[in-house]
Amino acid sequence: MASVALEYGAPPPDLADRVSAFYQLTVQSASYDDVERADRPQLRFLIKGTGTYHFAEDRVETNHPITLLGPTSGPVRGVGAGPMLLVGAGLMPRAWVVLAGSHAEHLTDKVINFGASMGAEGTALLAAMAAADSAESRFALLADYIRQQTATQAEDFWFPVVVDKWLTDNLDPHVDQLMAETGLGMRQIERLTKRYYGLPPKTLSRRYRAVRAAAALSRGEDLAASGLGDSFYDQSHLIREIKRFAGLTPEQVRSGTSEIQTKVSKGLKSLEGQVPPLISDA
Repeated sequence: MASVALEYGAPPPDLADRVSAFYQLTVQSASYDDVERADRPQLRFLIKGTGTYHFAEDRVETNHPITLLGPTSGPVRGVGAGPMLLVGAGLMPRAWVVLAGSHAEHLTDKVINFGASMGAEGTALLAAMAAADSAESRFALLADYIRQQTATQAEDFWFPVVVDKWLTDNLDPHVDQLMAETGLGMRQIERLTKRYYGLPPKTLSRRYRAVRAAAALSRGEDLAASGLGDSFYDQSHLIREIKRFAGLTPEQVRSGTSEIQTKVSKGLKSLEGQVPPLISDA
């Protein structure tokens, strides 16, 4: 298994509604091959190394020097040639809408060569990150860029705020609860969750439930003690859902089969108190 280091940083307060967390991935070995769980959109800068993303049905996409990875509906295998250095940020809906310029559903499970649209600005930012001497310095550079790009927004983002609370407050979020909290009908709920999250509300709920359970397992937590186990019908349901969204069985998650998933879960948990539970618990 590759020698992997993963550092995390919480976003500054003014970006807390736009960035889930900043991270730096370092791979010292000549190769990298691991499985990422389903996740929110990501903006990534590949400073060193090369790589590809492998999606369902054997679809392979290039990891560009600057990549915008859309929301993912299932596990994604990452393969790379090292040494590698990658810096990224998880994007909340408020940042995604501006940077992607599209509804999330149009870019679900897609990889965008974002450097092509950034032009000279992207080249300069990538060079500045390469010259920086710490993860914190690179996070600050990325934060400045996202801050500048998302400074002016006329759109009211009340709906993602309600959805994030719905996901966080319920171990097994049901769509009827979201309808009651928003006062919207099913068709409106479907349209808005696809716009901001790239998935229908039921799938979004299933993804978060499965990822939260997988994260707890990777940290050695007891699902029964936390109540997370009760959100699944039975053990076979738990196995199917975690496999569906994390690409691993619960036992594989627990044993650390995926080095990157274990480090992601523990790294995000280290930000507890600095980021919302929606982020640190998953």
